[in-house]
This record gives sequence, structure tokens and C-alpha cells, in this order.
Amino acid sequence: MNLYLAPMEGITTRIYRDVFGKYYKGLAKCFTPFLSPNQNESFQKKELFEIENREEQTILTVPQILCCNIEHFLWAAVEVAKLGYKEVNFNLGCPSGTVVTKKKGSGFLLYPDELEAFFEIVFPEVKKLGLGFSIKTRLGKNEPDEFKRILDIYNKFDFTEIIIHPRVQKDFYKGEVRLEWFDYAIANSKNKVVYNGDLFMKEDLENFEKKYPDIDTVMLGRGLIGRPFLTEEDGVLPKDLNKLRAFHNELANSYKNRYDEHATLSKMKEIWDYMGKMLFVDESGYKRIKKAKSLEEYLFAAETVFCNMNI
Repeated sequence: MNLYLAPMEGITTRIYRDVFGKYYKGLAKCFTPFLSPNQNESFQKKELFEIENREEQTILTVPQILCCNIEHFLWAAVEVAKLGYKEVNFNLGCPSGTVVTKKKGSGFLLYPDELEAFFEIVFPEVKKLGLGFSIKTRLGKNEPDEFKRILDIYNKFDFTEIIIHPRVQKDFYKGEVRLEWFDYAIANSKNKVVYNGDLFMKEDLENFEKKYPDIDTVMLGRGLIGRPFLTEEDGVLPKDLNKLRAFHNELANSYKNRYDEHATLSKMKEIWDYMGKMLFVDESGYKRIKKAKSLEEYLFAAETVFCNMNI
């Protein structure tokens, strides 16, 4: 089974991806948090940091673009190709309200005619650049049966793969994934399909493989942030706690070397929003981490949690 790391804004940063690849193997590919090109035809500094120095990346990385404007998308694709990337991914899955109201992410799915016209112009230009073109998508904006029309559009183009999170935008990440619509995609897609959604443990991956033996690739997001060892171990808790501790400490140090203390604390605490739940950290330990006012206080609280795991 090929495993991908999902793009998660503010979490799966270049620093996170590079440190992850140093400690944990098993990821076939990862995707950058979305790049949002605009009329200025320039990436923000933080966006450029995500994609520059491609040869130094520890995991094969694909830039993801979020927009609904043809010219902006094509400018970004050209820049990505100049940097030596071989594939670009188009974000049609982000459910954030601020994104959707701009007709971006899963908000673009509400306008299938415009989406089709977008691809008719963009797709051949991307191919001329020698780039693979993949999509990360939801089923639709409001109702899952919107996906019938959307998949018909995707089938008109030779995409590298269609990564499907089988929920609609208004679901966000709540409720059960709509597997019947992933089944529909398997039966009707002319492009390779990749699954994304609610895979949190090794058992989830094993059950998925049993149910879908012909699907060879899945994308992991929240589950992998919460259990970074998921690519290598089969337990609910880490067998190699020292590796997880070292990964965590180098990640915090790498953030500290680039950002100020406040930003470093914010990023590390957000990661614990997932790790705390997945690793069943007791409430008092989690609170100490979240209430830490300094990096020193935070590192002490995190080390206490790791020591308690060992017990």
C-alpha cells in the first residue's frame, strides 16, 4: 500500500515534512499546504519557502495550488515547473468557509460548468509543461450526488490521479465518510483513484485493504499527524518511544531556528491537538502542554508526557 501525507494548512509545513522524512520511512509522496497565486504573479515568502530547494526534500513532494482563476493557475504551474517539480495538484477539497466563499477549494465544485471550462484551458497547458496533473477533491459542495457531474468532468481529462475525500464541503470532517460514493468513483472513474479520509490506525489501513484490494494508494492526514509512526509500526502507541521523542524534539528545534518563540509554540501545540487525542494523553498532561507560556515550559511538559507514556 502506497501512503501519502495529506496537505494540512499550518501543520504539514516544509519543516514538518523534512523532519518526518528523516525519522520515519514509508511515505511515497506528500503534498504542500496550498499555494494561492494571485494577480501579483509572485508567491508569498512563506509559500516560496515551502517549495524552494526541491533537491533537499526528504520526501517526494507535490505542490498543491488553490485558485479558480485560469491565468493565476497557469502562472503558478510555470513557476513550479521551473523549480523542477514533475507534478502539480489542484485543491478542490478545502472546506474552509473563507476559501469556499471565494469559489476556491470545494467551493469551486458548486460551479461544474465553470470547472469544466477551467480544465479545458488549463489541462493542455499543464501537459505542455511536462507536469503530471492530479486533483484532491470532495464529492461536492452541498450534496453527494453532485459528484456524478463532477466525476463526468474529471473523466474528460487524463489526470495522474484523483484523490477523493468522500464527504461534501458542508460535512467538514464530521459524520461518517460516504463510502458508497467512493465505490461509485471506483466503478466509474477513468482515472486512478486514491482514498483519503478517517484512517487513524494500522487496523483502519488493514480493514481498508481488505475492503478495497484493488486500491493501492491512500492519503493520511489527521491520523498520521497524531501517530507519526503509523508508516512503520502497527500499535496504537509507539513501540519506539525514543524515536517519537527525538522526532518531536528535532521538530520543535527546527521551528525555533526559523520562527520566534510564539510561532514555534503555536505550531507545536497545534500538532498536539492531534497527538494528544491519538496517543491518549491524559487531560492534565495535555493541559500543561497547551498552557505553556514559554518554549522551556512547553518542552518540559512534553517530556513529562513522553515519560508517562513509558510508564
